[in-house]
Amino acid sequence: MILKNAKIVVENKIIENGWIELDGKIIKSVNEGSTDNDGIDLEGNLLMPGFIDCHVHGGYGYDFESGTYEAFEIFSKNVAKEGITSYVQAGVTNSKENNMKYLSEFAKFMANQSNGSKCLGLHMEGPFISKEKKGAHELALLMDPNIEYLKELITASQDNIRIMTYAADLQDGSFTKFLLENNILPSVGHTNMKFDQCLRDYEIGFRHVTHLFNGMSGVSQYDPGLATFALYKDDILCEVITDGIHIEKDTLKLIYKIKGPDNICIITDAMNAKGLDDGEYKLGNLEVIKQGMKVFLKEGGVLAGAGATFDHNVRTMIEANNEITLTDLIKMTSINIAKQLNIYNQRGSIEKNKYADLVVLSKDLQVLKTFVEGELVYER
Repeated sequence: MILKNAKIVVENKIIENGWIELDGKIIKSVNEGSTDNDGIDLEGNLLMPGFIDCHVHGGYGYDFESGTYEAFEIFSKNVAKEGITSYVQAGVTNSKENNMKYLSEFAKFMANQSNGSKCLGLHMEGPFISKEKKGAHELALLMDPNIEYLKELITASQDNIRIMTYAADLQDGSFTKFLLENNILPSVGHTNMKFDQCLRDYEIGFRHVTHLFNGMSGVSQYDPGLATFALYKDDILCEVITDGIHIEKDTLKLIYKIKGPDNICIITDAMNAKGLDDGEYKLGNLEVIKQGMKVFLKEGGVLAGAGATFDHNVRTMIEANNEITLTDLIKMTSINIAKQLNIYNQRGSIEKNKYADLVVLSKDLQVLKTFVEGELVYER
């Protein structure tokens, strides 16, 4: 297959007019100029690496807690309309019984995915988080990091846990070491830890922070916390919910100025009501209300996941920081997280011999087409 007449965004370069050739699932060549060969004419639109969302709970009526193979399958097909070609499915804090049930179904799905966006595994957000910074997690189910329980979760998932959000101050460093030894990305979040408490686990190897500023100790001249530490350390990759609701645009400017395009990954943190009408929904066992793209707990009004799509978050980040170039943008949407998850040799950029995970965007960054491993899975 040939995709031609496109403005192609490759790492560190823009091909103003070019074409690419696919060989099944793989990119065979990336070329400048025109071709007379038959192919799909992209009419001068943008061709970018497909978006990778490493923290998305659900949308379109489904989430991890839907807990069935069919639900996971339907969700994977729906997120392609956002330009997402691969993602890490996030779960909230659940009972042990429910976790085991959901993980069993999730393992079946991971072994038999069909033609939708590619799920890379599970992002477990809870139960190993702080009661003080629990956000929209059920208080009664929270616990300190527990290696023996984690082993059971890993077994039930058939080794499909890719990211773990946890409060690093509630363990002695052994949990962080165990995550690294088992190829699970340690992501510190939902914690009230102090700046100096971050140092131990940083030295052990944590380099990822869950949704910066949300659900964590913040920036204070008297009491600096995890957010301060994450901004201070150049090599920590920060998940950022760039919907304009979880973080104001002026704060997005600050994050971008400090972290730059190399140390941010855009996420949605979206929950099952994304893409649905306003109304009342459930996040785990908790009742939530969706109003527009804002989702909050019915009791207390705390933000409870998100209702925005990935492409909306991309546009919002650009609106907040109009100096962002397209080559900078693809770092935050694809490259950085692909490197963090050790899949950059396969995905995350438009290069020869990588999977053809691609999104076609209009000049105003609306999703027109999404290709996953060379297959057109969404067309506007």
